Amino acid sequence: MKLLRWLGSAVFVLAALAAAQAVQTAEPTLNDARRPFPVVGQVGEDVHARTFTVRVQQVRCAAALKIGEHVLDTQGVWIVAKLRVGARSEPTSIAYAAARDAADRVFQTTDRVSLDLVTGGLTMQPGLPYEGEIAIEVPTAAAGGLTLLLADNSIDQRLDSMTEIPLPISDGSACSPEPTTLLAARAVS
Repeated sequence: MKLLRWLGSAVFVLAALAAAQAVQTAEPTLNDARRPFPVVGQVGEDVHARTFTVRVQQVRCAAALKIGEHVLDTQGVWIVAKLRVGARSEPTSIAYAAARDAADRVFQTTDRVSLDLVTGGLTMQPGLPYEGEIAIEVPTAAAGGLTLLLADNSIDQRLDSMTEIPLPISDGSACSPEPTTLLAARAVS
């Protein structure tokens, strides 16, 4: 009889531990619970984040960037996206811009050139949109299947909206070998 009680207690304890483990693995982790809220869009359409609206107008890739008289080479390729951005209801800026590849690696905009449109401190006013281009340096093999990520907080994007726009580049080896010129940000009407 003692053996049956002991076995019953052991089975009960094991069942309780298994149930606790199932509950713990079923609930999201703290990072999952606080991840950014994705706002998914497509090239050519307005994508509305919480504080800004963005439209990716054009995307191209090249082996080099031409900035004035200077040419910036890369071991990979430059992804250049032409954006139209604007604040929604209060002054804001886009402080985080990156591209995520199919393997979930994230490549942030380059700091080798000033990008006033994003990460450069440009404060947009509601109703006054800007156009310009951003450049992201990625390995050639990663150029296909990229998604552009934009958010208004450069340090912590958790618990806020983040735009996710798939970029229409299928293969990095098809990028232009010639340098491409990066257009500066300008106000548009």
